[in-house]
Amino acid sequence: MIDRFQERLTQVEQVIGAETMNYETSEVTAELRELTGGRGPDVCIEAVGMEAHRDGPDFAYDQLKQQLRLQTDRPTAVREAVFAARKGGSLFVLGVFGGYVDKFPLGAIMNKGLTLRSVQQHGHRYIPMLLERMARDEIVTEHLATHVMPLDDAPDGYAMFKDKTDGCVRAVFRP
Repeated sequence: MIDRFQERLTQVEQVIGAETMNYETSEVTAELRELTGGRGPDVCIEAVGMEAHRDGPDFAYDQLKQQLRLQTDRPTAVREAVFAARKGGSLFVLGVFGGYVDKFPLGAIMNKGLTLRSVQQHGHRYIPMLLERMARDEIVTEHLATHVMPLDDAPDGYAMFKDKTDGCVRAVFRP
């Protein structure tokens, strides 16, 4: 799992046991190649979407074009996933995108023979089954609610989540 917020990286390491990488302190593509014997991951999952963040000229370019209304989204993470995936690999785009992007590496997708899939969450189909499995304790989600607070504190909870303060991964409000 690749992120820049230590709270989320720690949560994934402790709860799921997955390897993590902080993209602000790592050269992601190089480290992924090293971890996979030079090939790159078989599957890359982009789950950020139109608000992806990254330092560097690509991000500045995307952000400027977005502010000038010349493109709607910032494809930073999906672009990196395309370049990181191994030849013949798969790329799943789960993050929400709203419209148009520039500098999308379609040639790299074609030349690497990547399978590209995207999806939106089909809530009406899956939520009843997920809630049943949660009720049977087959799926544990308590770790996701790092800050449980009264509904009256919602403005503070939203600010904490937005500003990533006090280790807030997810604020949950009780009426």
